[in-house]
Amino acid sequence: MLIKEQDLDDIKENKVTLVKNFVSLERNYDFNLLSKLMEENELIVLKKTNADEFSGTLKDAYQMLKINNFLPEFNVFFDFITKLFKYERHAEDAVDLFFSFVSKVGAAHRDTEDVFIIGLKGKVIYRVFDTETVDYKINKGDMIFIPKGLKHKVLAITPRIIASIGFFGKKNND
Repeated sequence: MLIKEQDLDDIKENKVTLVKNFVSLERNYDFNLLSKLMEENELIVLKKTNADEFSGTLKDAYQMLKINNFLPEFNVFFDFITKLFKYERHAEDAVDLFFSFVSKVGAAHRDTEDVFIIGLKGKVIYRVFDTETVDYKINKGDMIFIPKGLKHKVLAITPRIIASIGFFGKKNND
C-alpha cells in the first residue's frame, strides 16, 4: 500500500484525495468471486436503485455488507487505514463491496461516514461537488478518500466492483 506524504496530509485535512496505484491486487475480483461468496456464506446484499428505475433488474447497483468478515485481505486495508489515521472504533465501521453489472450513474448523495474507496474491477468516475465539481477516475488498485458529508455521485463507466471502507468514528490527527 502506497500513500505519499502530501496525500496523508490532505486526508488528515479532510480533502478529497485520489491515490493512484494505492495497492497492487493479486486476486481477480470478478462477478464469479461475488457469486461464490454469496453461495458459500450468509451475506447481506442490498439493492441500490434510483426511484425512477424498475426494480429487480441487472441495471441496479448492489451493496454487499461487511465483506471483511469473508475476504480477510480487506481486514488488512481496514487495519492499515484505521491505524494510519487513528480512527476511533465505531460499531458501524466496515468494508462493503459495491458492484454493478452494467454502466450506471448513481444518485448524488452525502455519506455519514468517511469513505476510502478502492477500485477492484472496472472503470469508475467519482464526481465530487465541493467548491467546484471535480471528476476522479478510479481504476483497479486506485483509492479515493471522500470525507463524510461531501456530496458526490458515482458514474460507472464499465461494470464495476469497488471496496468502500467506511469510518463513522472520529479521526485523531496529531
